[in-house]
Amino acid sequence: MGSSSETSKRLLEAALAIIDRDGIDALTVRSLVAESGVSNGSVYHHVGSLDRLEAAAADEAIRAWSAEFLAALERGGYAAAAAADRSWSLAHPGLAALIERNGRRGELGPAARDFGIGLRAWLDAQRLAVGAPAQVVAAVLLGPLAELRRLEKATGKMTIEADFEALETAVINGLKSVRFNTDSGR
Repeated sequence: MGSSSETSKRLLEAALAIIDRDGIDALTVRSLVAESGVSNGSVYHHVGSLDRLEAAAADEAIRAWSAEFLAALERGGYAAAAAADRSWSLAHPGLAALIERNGRRGELGPAARDFGIGLRAWLDAQRLAVGAPAQVVAAVLLGPLAELRRLEKATGKMTIEADFEALETAVINGLKSVRFNTDSGR
């Protein structure tokens, strides 16, 4: 058998595939063994627990999503990033659900921090949300994307380019108004 890190990597890749294809609840030791070819005992030896593996999978999913989101943001602004978010979420529904669930729980790892750094660099270059708290920026910038996904799922109506452009106007105006007020100490 390969090295410990190779086995851990294979288990992470298997977990990502299972969650992406079948959903979060499909991640079990049995499904991991079937997907990865690793023995039952090796699963716990290499990843410790399913919770730890799920957290690693969420971090990897955030890394993949954020790379596409930030590239689109740089290339075409918020409308392009919103479209990239929707495309990625449609292509990876299980992973998108994992990111949303872990985000609601406040269980985000290093990839979320890295995303925040990349996002802050873009915001600073645009002079948006100067000094604003990260949670406020996230609510203004990412909240509408989660709502769009929810509405598309509930209604079956897909967001069109004009909708993304209107959303961009609203979000950018919101980000322009969110500033750290040095006078009030906040």
